[in-house]
Amino acid sequence: MRPPQAGARRHGPSPRRNGFTLLEILVVILIFGIFAIMAYGGLTSVLNTRRHIEESLARTAEYQKAYMRLRDDFVNGSGRTIRDSNGTMQPAVAFDSFNKRLEFSRGGWSNPALLSRATIERVSYFLDDSNSDNFRLIRRSWRVLDRAPQTDPVDLSLLEHVEQVQWRFLDANNAWQAQWPASGALLSSGSSAAAALPPLAVELTLQTRDWGQLRLLFRFGAEGLSGATPVSGSSSGSTTGTSPGITP
Repeated sequence: MRPPQAGARRHGPSPRRNGFTLLEILVVILIFGIFAIMAYGGLTSVLNTRRHIEESLARTAEYQKAYMRLRDDFVNGSGRTIRDSNGTMQPAVAFDSFNKRLEFSRGGWSNPALLSRATIERVSYFLDDSNSDNFRLIRRSWRVLDRAPQTDPVDLSLLEHVEQVQWRFLDANNAWQAQWPASGALLSSGSSAAAALPPLAVELTLQTRDWGQLRLLFRFGAEGLSGATPVSGSSSGSTTGTSPGITP
């Protein structure tokens, strides 16, 4: 056998080099990019769903708080008349149909600090339309019953994104009235509006941006209050009543 000559070629498979080709790297990058886009889309969807749920829960809590405040005011309604800042006697329940502003007296005003004041509070509800993008239902109250010209009210925003507010009042004949005091609510033909009896019930219709139309029905004051003579001289005391009904 002859020894192999110098410079002669060796036949057989060449050894494989370590590493990836450019095409393989591009394919891997493309696959990872597709997975990243899919993961980001799913995460964004989950985060958006969570945000919508939290906003819905917060909005629901806002409706519940507004309803509880309204209910507490109406079921504790009082027949106490007051004097406004001009010294004019005002009925226990008065509705300004032009401004759609309801004002009434309510008992049961808690006094944990034992301050020298009445347990009857004068409150008012109206729609604040100063911001055209967000109408709000406002609860206004006063620290005293018979007000002076310098008496400042305390405003509390109850509900946002309210587009419209309507009020109705149930008189002693079980007839709905759009104005209060109504003619049938006077004690006698010669009675003044300040001596008008409170209504049996109050209906509030809210047109909201997100929940549409809501109709709430509240009984006013304790049972038998609307048949009693209004108290014009007392400055303390409270009344209670049962929970009102809600009409969806």
